[in-house]
Amino acid sequence: MKKFRYNIIYFIFFSFLFIQCSSLKTDTEKKLFLWKISSDNSTVYLLGSIHLAKESLYPLDNKIESAFSESDNLVVEINVNNVNPFELLKKVMYQDDNTLENNVSKEVYSQLKSMFDKHRVPASAYAKAHPWFATVMLVNLELASSGYDEKNGIDQHFLNKADEKKILELESMEEQLSVFSEFDKYPGEFVEYSLTDLKNTTEQVDELYDAWKSGDTKHFEKLIDIPTEGNPNLEKILKKLIEERNYKMTDKITGYLESGSKYFVVVGAGHIIGKTGILSLLKEKNKYKIEQL
Repeated sequence: MKKFRYNIIYFIFFSFLFIQCSSLKTDTEKKLFLWKISSDNSTVYLLGSIHLAKESLYPLDNKIESAFSESDNLVVEINVNNVNPFELLKKVMYQDDNTLENNVSKEVYSQLKSMFDKHRVPASAYAKAHPWFATVMLVNLELASSGYDEKNGIDQHFLNKADEKKILELESMEEQLSVFSEFDKYPGEFVEYSLTDLKNTTEQVDELYDAWKSGDTKHFEKLIDIPTEGNPNLEKILKKLIEERNYKMTDKITGYLESGSKYFVVVGAGHIIGKTGILSLLKEKNKYKIEQL
């Protein structure tokens, strides 16, 4: 179970946009978390995304910026600039008499409260939060205290400079939030495992970044590996969280590769790698040229 505790919250961190390092400059021997995928008449640049980052992330490697510049379309998981924050809150906060405290054990709630107190967050800010969202709030607070900020996220960086490019979405806000309904089925289990190592959040995320910055997909995949043996509930969650979304995203990217245009796709890094990751699913089609840049 410890591996689940270590990895599940960090997979979310690298996979979901709305919960939105040292310099990313690389030498010529290193690879980036960027792939060029080509068909007979179309090109897709696929970039693994970081949704929260430090200011020192910039400037990005010239290969990344060049790929973006030559693309006609910017594709993100969701366009956060179009998200109504008040509508979002209705989805992540209970709108009836239900509360966070009612959905976790006394021990878990005490732990949550202690951590929110550490960050001087009043109870009114999280009392109605779904358990999974309260956990995400705490992770963001921990990372923010170490300099990570959603305004520095890669998705936001490219949305800010999209100008006349057409902006497309791989998912909708509703689709992303529906995935988290799975966590609501097992609230105590998810929160308890996720928060155990919260004090080490920054160190663990830094380790993921080291693999990400060097384009080391094998090590990155190992760090976010989540074994499901003996845990059928977790297996159900991960199917919704990862596999089903990967297939849908791959279908859209396949469509782009038949369109006769160029696309710059920014998607959570956790979706790109693995046996059912976007890259593997595209390779299975055996019709595209795929190159890591």
